[in-house]
Formats: sequence, C-alpha cells, structure tokens
Amino acid sequence: MAVAACVLAAAGLVMPVRVQPVLAQQWSSAAMGNDTSGYQPPDQHAASPADWYADTIDQEAVSSESSDGSSEDTIYSAASGAGDVGTGAPQSQPSGVQVGEPHEVGSDLNLKATWRNGLEIESAHKDFRIHVGGRTQFDTVWLDASAGALDGAGGVGEGDAFNFRRARFRIDGTFWELCEFAAEYDFVNSVNDNVGLQPASEPLGNVIAVTAPTDLWWDIKEVPFVGHIRVGQFKEPLGLEHNNSSRFLDFLERSFNQDAFTGPFNNGFTPGIMAWNMREDKRLTYAIGLFKNNNNVFGFGVGDGEYALTARLTGLPVYDEPSNGRFLVHVGGAVSYRALDDHRIRIRSRASLRNGPGVLNPVLVDTGFFAGDSQTLLVPELAVVWGPLHLQAEYAASLVDSARNAAGMPLGTAFAHGYYVQALWFLTGEHRAYDYERAAFARVVPYENAFVVRRKTGPAFGRGAWQLGIRYAQLDLRDPGLDGGVVEDVTIGVNWFWNPNLKIQANYVFASRVGPDGNSGDINGFGMRLAHDF
Repeated sequence: MAVAACVLAAAGLVMPVRVQPVLAQQWSSAAMGNDTSGYQPPDQHAASPADWYADTIDQEAVSSESSDGSSEDTIYSAASGAGDVGTGAPQSQPSGVQVGEPHEVGSDLNLKATWRNGLEIESAHKDFRIHVGGRTQFDTVWLDASAGALDGAGGVGEGDAFNFRRARFRIDGTFWELCEFAAEYDFVNSVNDNVGLQPASEPLGNVIAVTAPTDLWWDIKEVPFVGHIRVGQFKEPLGLEHNNSSRFLDFLERSFNQDAFTGPFNNGFTPGIMAWNMREDKRLTYAIGLFKNNNNVFGFGVGDGEYALTARLTGLPVYDEPSNGRFLVHVGGAVSYRALDDHRIRIRSRASLRNGPGVLNPVLVDTGFFAGDSQTLLVPELAVVWGPLHLQAEYAASLVDSARNAAGMPLGTAFAHGYYVQALWFLTGEHRAYDYERAAFARVVPYENAFVVRRKTGPAFGRGAWQLGIRYAQLDLRDPGLDGGVVEDVTIGVNWFWNPNLKIQANYVFASRVGPDGNSGDINGFGMRLAHDF
C-alpha cells in the first residue's frame, strides 16, 4: 500500500494525508492500519504493536553533542545525503510550526535552503527535501618494491602516481514524505579501451575514464511489517567496512576484504531489492535483500539465475545516550549466498595504496577464474568507541561450492579468507560519530575548524581535528588445488580534518606478498589524499 501510495502521489493522482508532530516521532498511520483521511488525537497512537516497523529517525528529536561539546536537542533528516544522521548541524524548527501540530502532507510546498554539511532544500514539514552534494578525492602515491615483489602483478608496478580516486556528484531527497531517492554518479571509473589488444599500461593512452552510477535507488518508508523497501542499485548489507561511506574512510583504502569479497568488480554497488529497518530504540538493525550478482560498474546483469541473497544484523549492546555515542559497542554479522556470474569466480585484491586508475593497479594476490556452483560469504564485525579511541575488526570467509580449476579438476569447497584489525585515536578529543540507519560510522565534526587568519596582534590559528591510526590486514587465497597467494600489510595513518567537509589523509604502508606464481617480496608505500565532500 505504501509503495502504491508513493507511485500515485508522484503522479499527482493522490495527495497523501498524514498527521504527525514536527519535533517528536509519531507512528505512521499507514504502518498501523489507521484511516488516513483525517486527524486522530495523539493518544490514539500512543501504543502500537509496530515498534519494530516505525521510522525512528525521520523528524525525531535526538540528543546530539554539538561542535563545542555541549548537548542540545537536535533534529535531522531521515536520509540526509550528507550522511550525517545524528551528527550534522541542527535543523531549526520551521517558523510558525508548533510541536505536535497536525498537517496535510504537501500542504506547504514552500522550500527553504540551508547548509547541513551539504546544500539542502526542504519544506517546513520536511515532506519534500532535496540534497545536492558530491565528493572529490585527489591522491598521490609513491611505491618502492624489493626485487621480484611485484613480478607477475601487472599494472604499472611500483610507479609513482597522481590520480583522482573518486569524483562523484549526487542528488538525493524525499518527496511526499514516504518516498526517498538517491542518484549518484562517479566520473572517474577507468577502463582499458583496447582490452585484448594492448595491456592497460602500454601505453597509458588506452586507459579512459567512464561515468558510472553508484547509488541509484528509490526507498519507500513505513511499509507495514518490514519498515523500508529499497529498489535500484546500492550497497549490499555486507559488513561494517563496506557500508561505511568512502567519504568517511579511516584510511585511504578499505582492507583487502573489500577488493576480494564485499565489492570486488562492481565498485561495491549491486542492483537489487532490499527490506531494512531499525528498532525504535535504534539498538538493532536488520537488512535483507535479493541482488543480481554482477561483475561490472554499470548496474546490470545478464544471465539466468545468478542471484545473491544477502542479510545483515547489527546491534548496539552498549551506547551512551547522554554523550551521543561517545561510548559504544557495535556487533554484527552478515551472510550472503551467491549463485556465480557465468558459473565462474575470480578472487583477487590490489594494494592498500592505489597508484593510478584501477586498471593500472598491480594485483597482489589472484586466484584467476575458476568454476563453481555458488559462493557463501560470512562476515562477522565488531567495533568499539571509547571516547577518542576507536577499535574495529572484521573477518570475511568465502566458500565456493563444487569448485573446479581451469583444467576441470574438482576442488571440492574452495576456501579463502581475510581479516583486519585497526585502532584509531583522536589527539584533539573528538569521537567517531555513529549513523543508526546504516549501522556504520559517520562524519567527523571537529571541535574547532582549522584556519589561519591575520590579526593586528598576529596570526590566529585553528587546529582542526587530528587522528592517528594503525591497521593490520591479511588476505589468504591459498587452498588445496587453488593457490592465489597471500598478502599482509600494516598501515599507519594520520588524518587531519580541517572542517566537517575537508580533510587531508596520509598513509604509510608496509606490505609483504607471496604471489600465486611464487614471486614474493616486500612493498613500501606512502600516499596522501585531499578529500572534500558535501
């Protein structure tokens, strides 16, 4: 019913009517099965069996720690394109709107623009909202490898590189209150224009940038019994690191798990349909979706079957409400059962520093293509925030059923796995903010922005937020009859957040590799990133 209402509303055939307070959560009348033709007193909605299915973020007053460390009641948009649910700048109460005042959805179409770590334009009751944003990441990387360390890895070897890692433009928002959407495109995906004719690195002129969608979806809110239904292309609910936005990465790159398991050949975005929601107290989330298992960045898949069923469950057994999550424990796990695309699979990973566009990056470990019937992924996750300290770890295991090598020899169940552990510390006292809806971490808002200005008495400085981090990661693609190699690395990082929208990251990486062809050695690298998003 909610899906049909949104379709009719978008076509202008029906004007949804909903009674709700502006500053406090009100149960959806659609979710409760109530008549939506008129106003019902709030006390008739006070008790509801739909605790699990209620939308608990949209237009809700939440306690948030402000940039100066004080606590205030602040409300946030449910699907903020800036990704700052519970962490962004406060929204002011619409002029003339009273707490608990009933309203007809769409009755006020006047829009007001504001800056909430991104440009947002919205109506007084937030029935309509548009966020215009994007991200740009410019990387510089220097690598040095021991003799033989990158033999057989392809790409540009240990060549230094300057590269736009991401350049995305995004529009997302809400229409008729119950319907949300996102349309985001990345302009610097790279491909080899002469694949099969020239290696990607000889010469570099055959590497071109193509535009490809990342988030491209519609989301229907307050659907009875499930909460949200999302359709389109988006991230599968597969792990904490994978679901953390690339705007908020702790290091320049995610661990090997991303390249090998959770987002290998499609930028981490898959076409499908997903049901998801969180409990009223925000301590529990679930997501389950059916996806087309594809190996391209353009959001399509061709072939009978070849679907993936992916589910994730997360919880917050510890969460300190007064400090807005300055102390929390996050636990979760994901599982995915995947029919193989074209009945074959390749598991590989590039390095934790990318020297150039993707098609030019050396591949450190690689099984090559081998046949199989299906793949099962298991991804448990754990994170702790304790004041300025942030600890996080994940493990990923892959089991390919009825595996067969290139010669057709049966391999049984081919097993591969990887993991990482990391620790980060804010020298300036901030803490890692948490996004309830995504069950992942959100934007860092410095206590004080970085700046330098002239004054009559001399320069004045702002420090920004400073964070140190270290991560150990390993990926093992060795199994009887299948040798893709093994790689491990240590990443040491420094993050300098100038303000909520701009940061500089620096990473030193020491990696040790044993390749699938037996070539081995060590790789040292240093990389920096200037990142801006809004």
